[in-house]
Parts: sequence; structure tokens; C-alpha cells
Amino acid sequence: MLRKILHPLYVLYQVLFAWWAALLVVAITAIIIDVFGHYFKVKNADHTPAVIWCRLTCWIFLIPVKVVDRDKYVKKDQNYIFVANHQGMFDIFIMYGYICKRFKWIMKDALRKMPLLGKACYDTGHIFVNRETPQKDLLRKSISILKSGTSMGIFPEGTRCRNGKMGKFKKGAFVIANMTQKPIIPITIDGAYDILPKGCKCIHWSPVTLTFHAPIECNGRDSENVERMMVEAETVIANTLYKNK
Repeated sequence: MLRKILHPLYVLYQVLFAWWAALLVVAITAIIIDVFGHYFKVKNADHTPAVIWCRLTCWIFLIPVKVVDRDKYVKKDQNYIFVANHQGMFDIFIMYGYICKRFKWIMKDALRKMPLLGKACYDTGHIFVNRETPQKDLLRKSISILKSGTSMGIFPEGTRCRNGKMGKFKKGAFVIANMTQKPIIPITIDGAYDILPKGCKCIHWSPVTLTFHAPIECNGRDSENVERMMVEAETVIANTLYKNK
């Protein structure tokens, strides 16, 4: 009830300040990443500015983010494939801002057309895909990233949920894990759907919880291993997402 009462004030805050500040921050971040990360190859210049940008975006829109068990499961000397449910556009800011680990996204090719940011993401090695992307090219690029010591971030549902309910997982992330023998860390995102549901143009205030789960290790290199990892990840994410619903 209080959220509904305060929502008009929150919208006014967005119009007068938040959107303008967010646009300024993303422009500055994209330029820094492109110049220092891509052209001058400054260490961490393709990662640290993006993390700061994502956290600033959450702060600008007054979105509180609670992180659960990240330090318990994410080790500094190991790279992972992070898989999470996909509730809305704010998932990107929450994941990149609070995983605290260098990783590359697999993202839709349409995002490459975003001014400044799309070029910065492409120049710094994130993977863009569309329906015509050959699977062998996606696997080759993903394997190269993981072998270099960098982690990967993937939304196995393939798209944002439409009604707040988690969709069925696709096998892509788990095939990559199977081929590289890298552990998967499932992540439950809870609350982001209420911020910016698919099709909604106005941001709503909502707290978000980012829950990290125990790594799922690869046991073998066959189709049964892929299916097992997918089911385990989907189950643990869903159990946490729905336990308080």
C-alpha cells in the first residue's frame, strides 16, 4: 500500500533526476571502457567501470540489493559459468554489479545497436547472438573465454519472464559447462520483475535479493551430465524463488 502511495513521487524523482543521471553515467562508462579497455588495454578497464556503472544505476534508482552467500561459494582462483533466472532488464545491473567476478555475457544481438554501450560491450569481448548464430561459433567463443580464466554469465531461460514465473531452462549454458568442465553457480534473482517487467516503461521501486548457490560440478562429458546440471540448477533457483511466495 505504501509503495502505491509513494509511487507518483518516485516517478517524479525519475523524471527530474534519475533518468538524466543514469544516461550521463552510462555515457561516461561506455567512453571509459571503449578508450581505456579496448584501445589502451588498461588492466580491468573493461570490467571495473562497468561494475561501478551497474551499482550506481541501482543507487540512482534507489534499488536496495541484498547479496546472500556470494563469498561462501565464489572463489577468487576459480572461474565459473553463472546461471540465473531472468526477471527483467534490471537483472543486468544486479548481476554485473554484485557478482564481484570478471565475466562475459552472452547477450542478444539487438543490444549491440545501443549507442555507445553496444560498441563498448562488443569491443571488450561480450558475445552477441541471434537466432542465426551458428552453435559452433557460440561454443568456440565461450570455450575461449573460459579457457582464458574469465567467467561467463548466462540466462538459461533465453528471455525475460512475462508474468514473474520462471521459464524452462535451455541447455546451452550446460553444454558449455560440459565441454569445458567448468563448475556452474546458480543464482536466484528475486524482486527484479517488480522493478521493470517486460513491456513496462516505468521503473517501480522494489528491493532485490541475489542468492548464490553451491557450485554444480561436472561429472563426465555426456548428455546425461548436461541434463543433470540443468535440472539441478533449475530446481535450486526455483526452490529459493518460490519458497516465500
